[in-house]
Amino acid sequence: MGKYDKDRHQKEMAIRYCLAQGMSPCLEVVIASASDLSDTTEVLTDLDVVGLDFIADGGFRRLIFDCKTTNKMSAVNRAFWAAGILAYSGCDEAFIILKNKAVYNHRLSALSIGVDLHDEASFEDLGNARDIGFNDDLNYQSSIDRWNSVYDIYSKNSWSESLFLTGRNTAPLSVQPWRIFRKMVAELRSAKGQFDPAKDEHVAIFLDVMAAVFILWSTMGRDIRRFYDPKMSKTDFEKVLLYYIWGGKESYVIRQELRQKTDTAGAIQDFPSWERLVSFAGLVIAGPQELFGCVHVCREMSIRILSGKLKEPEKRLSLMLSTHKRARQFIMAASDYMIAACGLPKDLTIRVQDEFGGL
Repeated sequence: MGKYDKDRHQKEMAIRYCLAQGMSPCLEVVIASASDLSDTTEVLTDLDVVGLDFIADGGFRRLIFDCKTTNKMSAVNRAFWAAGILAYSGCDEAFIILKNKAVYNHRLSALSIGVDLHDEASFEDLGNARDIGFNDDLNYQSSIDRWNSVYDIYSKNSWSESLFLTGRNTAPLSVQPWRIFRKMVAELRSAKGQFDPAKDEHVAIFLDVMAAVFILWSTMGRDIRRFYDPKMSKTDFEKVLLYYIWGGKESYVIRQELRQKTDTAGAIQDFPSWERLVSFAGLVIAGPQELFGCVHVCREMSIRILSGKLKEPEKRLSLMLSTHKRARQFIMAASDYMIAACGLPKDLTIRVQDEFGGL
């Protein structure tokens, strides 16, 4: 049984609904405790599917999909549970897909707290009303089996566990993307000796990680565009960007003071491959709204490496790249940065470039 096989039909419908609406689906996102006072992460619950709906100016509207094929809790109680999850996680709306129909009064009551109750038939009707072919297998992400194949390679390569947890659980719900970006750079640097560009599985992991990086940069790009001024000097831009990456001037100064007291082995590095990061930030200023499309492209390409090329998903992926003109440029620039900053093999750049072949 695969990792995501429980309630798989409902999860698959939720994923396909997200894709049909232009959202990026995130599967089984774990919600951890708000406090971090122990050596291990304390899991509170998980969200079957989270749909990230990009708001034009760089924010997200987050939808959660709760899939239930059992009747351990009444529909209205499930709605109250979902409303609490919305408040705790900062998500915006919830869909609950149940085995049996909820009574009309319960459905209407649930709507008043941001929760939409459905059985499978009514959810499928909702999806068809918005896109008649929503439940077809049109994308590489449309199949639970293909999501399972990516999870299996993470499981097979134990060194990638922290990358999976951060990329799949923390990034989709992050409200401080600069902090999670720093964490992802640190975790990828820790795994630098493990990546082999000749192995398809390792390239698939890297592209899946890049999808999470672009979730973070979809918001970061907007923020950078806001503090960028065409009249400012490169030095001033770098200074503000540095403070932003470290969560503010005070955080940066405290970090520098602590490092100076403990690190006497030469100059202190502000951030890995800083000049490359500045160049990437300068690149995205012209089109930060294009960053979110890179999430979809990276996730599709990651799955495609393992599944092989499929006729309809391949056409959709080519169309996506045609629609998002800067996606290829942004993905290569961000990959180049992550590879350089994290000390990954340079041949990985060639492998990523090769994945665009024929698209």
